[in-house]
Amino acid sequence: MKPVVDGDCEGEVVLVDQYMSFLGEVDPVRGIVKTEKEEISVEEKILVFKGSRGSTVGSYVIYAMKQYGRSPLCMLVKEVEPILIAGCVIAEIPLLVVEEYDDFAGTIKNKNHRYVRYTRGSGILYAW
Repeated sequence: MKPVVDGDCEGEVVLVDQYMSFLGEVDPVRGIVKTEKEEISVEEKILVFKGSRGSTVGSYVIYAMKQYGRSPLCMLVKEVEPILIAGCVIAEIPLLVVEEYDDFAGTIKNKNHRYVRYTRGSGILYAW
């Protein structure tokens, strides 16, 4: 576990196991991620996804989610890039890189883990 934007978070996990473009695939007013198959609410949840892609506007979409009160509690990703980091910094949303992402995502898919807790500075992610 590598904190990029450190902070505490605890809550229900939602997995969007793909790279996301915040511009176009995220509705900040509703707190929804749109995939090819479904719309997924990320409001007040621990958002787990591979990473972000796309426009520099993505940072502002993350910030807008926070301003509308529809943001995730924190984001757990496989890899980061500057737009995602900037968005989480300005929105004050913890952002963590999960070094064993594929294994972690697999346990979420199998519904072995539904909740996560991370405490600032600990470097330890608890999942149950």
